[in-house]
Amino acid sequence: MSEQGLRAAIKKMFLVREELHAAFPKKPFTPDGRMIGDIGEAIAEICYKIIIDDKLRKDWDGTREGGNYKYLEVQIKATQKDGTYLKKPPHDGGLLVFKIFPDKKWKCYYNGSILRVWNYLNLQNPDNTGAKIISLDRLERLDKTINGDAKERIPLRKSVKS
Repeated sequence: MSEQGLRAAIKKMFLVREELHAAFPKKPFTPDGRMIGDIGEAIAEICYKIIIDDKLRKDWDGTREGGNYKYLEVQIKATQKDGTYLKKPPHDGGLLVFKIFPDKKWKCYYNGSILRVWNYLNLQNPDNTGAKIISLDRLERLDKTINGDAKERIPLRKSVKS
């Protein structure tokens, strides 16, 4: 699937959500959870130099394509909300966090080391176990601390509009 095809499919999904909500207004029919996560993984593979795993793995969604990087494995998070959660990673790896919008657009709020985010969360709440919540605004601020380290960031594919 192309980036354009993915954008069109996302727009249709939200139109169907509106129809479902109109038919049964008691429920929002929010397309979150697994579907939004799968969309995030599709964005990652189509737009970034990542290969998504064919099978589910416990901590990672895919791997970076070629190159000399600080880490190879990548976790992808996608949400419609203003925050997401993170579980303690077994070791450093890449993290991409997207917000998916109903108008078929998306935004990457974080592209960098998963340990950078986990260590920040652990400073805020030293409980070293379980999942922790982080706002997209905070992720965006953490993203700016990477200072252009090309080995930490997952590069876009050349055919993608940034």
